[in-house]
Amino acid sequence: MSVSEYKRTLLYRKAQANVCKSDYFYKIQSFTGGAVDEENFLSLEETDDVIYALKNKEILSKNKIEIDSYQQLFEFIKEKVAGLPSYLLIDEEWEFCGMYKIYNEFSSDYDFDKVKSDEIRVIPYDLSFQIKIDYDYNEIECEYIVYK
Repeated sequence: MSVSEYKRTLLYRKAQANVCKSDYFYKIQSFTGGAVDEENFLSLEETDDVIYALKNKEILSKNKIEIDSYQQLFEFIKEKVAGLPSYLLIDEEWEFCGMYKIYNEFSSDYDFDKVKSDEIRVIPYDLSFQIKIDYDYNEIECEYIVYK
């Protein structure tokens, strides 16, 4: 992608952020259990850099985790991310609003149906792993991907 194409894409994404910002804030607030701090958002350029770095890392292992409830998912995330500052990406809105930085902020009350959500990713700042959650009609699929 050329520089001018990338700049055009960024402008489009920034415009779309205005459309989905309130939904994204609601989802973040539901996941973290706290107020959204706009200072915790990465810019779109920073977000792209993190995604690019992650895509270029070698995968050491990729495991599907059996999850029967959001409570189990919540416990799994807390266990793996304990004490690690992380990036939160929810659904497609992160592509327009940027990644959100969190630090041990997880709510056990996230309701995929209520917030109209179907995907969550949690990635520590060191990009050592990724927890990828897909939700589809009361079925939670969780992948734990470890990077070299």
